[in-house]
Amino acid sequence: MLSIEWEDGVVSRLPLAYLRGWCPCAACQGHGTVVEFHPAAPGVGLELMAEAGAYALHLRFTDGHDSGIYTWTWLRQIAPESPPEGYKQGRFASGRFEG
Repeated sequence: MLSIEWEDGVVSRLPLAYLRGWCPCAACQGHGTVVEFHPAAPGVGLELMAEAGAYALHLRFTDGHDSGIYTWTWLRQIAPESPPEGYKQGRFASGRFEG
């Protein structure tokens, strides 16, 4: 579980399998404008977490995947507290989630 306390006081709790499913990298998402949720193995863990500049986190999962750069903006968009409320499934297109 990754917990983030945002500047506005909201605390987001993001399960690791959920983060892996929303990996924004080109290998997972292709090169288009739509980002889709790809379910990950429920037991996926985290081997490494590092800052990528001041704008993102670099995550390496126990399944070996490590090419996703999770911007703070992206993490806030997929957070369950962001509209639409709850964990997101489906796809993100045209600036909104389509479930």
